[in-house]
Amino acid sequence: MNVREDNFPEHKVQEKLDDDGLARRLQRNTFIFLGLAMLATLIKGFWRIAAGVALGGALALFNKRWLEGSIRVILSEAVEMPNGRVPPWTASKLILRYLILAISFGIAIWTGIFHPLGMAIGFASFVGGVMIEAGYQIFLALKSNRSE
Repeated sequence: MNVREDNFPEHKVQEKLDDDGLARRLQRNTFIFLGLAMLATLIKGFWRIAAGVALGGALALFNKRWLEGSIRVILSEAVEMPNGRVPPWTASKLILRYLILAISFGIAIWTGIFHPLGMAIGFASFVGGVMIEAGYQIFLALKSNRSE
């Protein structure tokens, strides 16, 4: 990318690269957390909890992707509108997302195949990924302090 052609300051390019790297690490850490949770429950023989972790993780990834898309559309439409307002149906898609997730969780619990605790652990997998990243950043900070 040529910075001069885009009229984009070099520090902004570096910030974009840093943001992309953080997003990739958070996604990777989320998958690591899901894998560790699945492994731990399968080793212990908790099949219903493992199924719940898998379903909760899948719903968490679906939710994250849908939320990112909705926010992107809402912000782009707000910029394009002369008054800066978002059309009502666009904002109501956020509420529809919660309704679909609630119905999905309800059906999963109703079937009895998926354990609610496993679904909660899987759905919170992004939080686990953030905690892994926080631990990594603390490690890097402590490591740099020792070398100084």
